[in-house]
Amino acid sequence: MFTDRLHRLAREHADRVLLAIQDDLLRNPQRGTMVPGLAGVRKARVENPVRGKGKRGGFRYMYYFFERDEEIYLMFMFDKGEQEDLTASQKSELRRAIAALKEA
Repeated sequence: MFTDRLHRLAREHADRVLLAIQDDLLRNPQRGTMVPGLAGVRKARVENPVRGKGKRGGFRYMYYFFERDEEIYLMFMFDKGEQEDLTASQKSELRRAIAALKEA
């Protein structure tokens, strides 16, 4: 889910965007804002080099941080210019994915 959207949105800059996300999360895995009703999913921002937008006008990504295991799962990504927030079906999909991860 995340990787496909990363490559579709960031195109030839996908590696650069992914490295920026990884760097941010390695520095502070709890940096994102908790999204209400999404079982611990956090939302954070990263710049969009395709359009030359900084973090405020760039990409949003959703991730889950398993504190106990110190694992981070990148879940979803969207462009702020494309949509302001997650749709109801995207939220539902994220809840299902988190439930499956917690069961594993």
